[in-house]
Amino acid sequence: MSELNPRELPHEFLLRKYGLSINQLSNHTKQLKTDLDKTLRLILSKSTNGNINITATTQSKIETYDRYICDGIFEFLETNDVITESQSDTEEKQMDNKRDEVVEKMEDSTTSNTTSNTTSTSTPNQNTTSTSTNSGGAKIGFWDWN
Repeated sequence: MSELNPRELPHEFLLRKYGLSINQLSNHTKQLKTDLDKTLRLILSKSTNGNINITATTQSKIETYDRYICDGIFEFLETNDVITESQSDTEEKQMDNKRDEVVEKMEDSTTSNTTSNTTSTSTPNQNTTSTSTNSGGAKIGFWDWN
């Protein structure tokens, strides 16, 4: 079986494995793929200096889109008798495992990016960047509102 590239989502792996294009799938699956691509483009466009920050909500959104696109692919394959339902179930479990690996890779890269950003933006004068509220007045970031 082919290896999954850590940057390749499970639905992309399935499309490549079975030699399918997104145009062969149902309209619903095509729309899901379009929405996923828009989400990924938005994430990439908001990256700074190559650092991509993915929130838990966005990560969940990507996983959900991917899972439903995989379901659309399996439905297509079952309908066209390319695979049986039991093969579909087996492959779906394998894709869930691969999806978990991709999620771990995304979490690791997000954690390492957050750590590197935190260490690179720390300053020796921590008191001037405090975002807490003092009893004497409001202090937000660098601005003293007193």
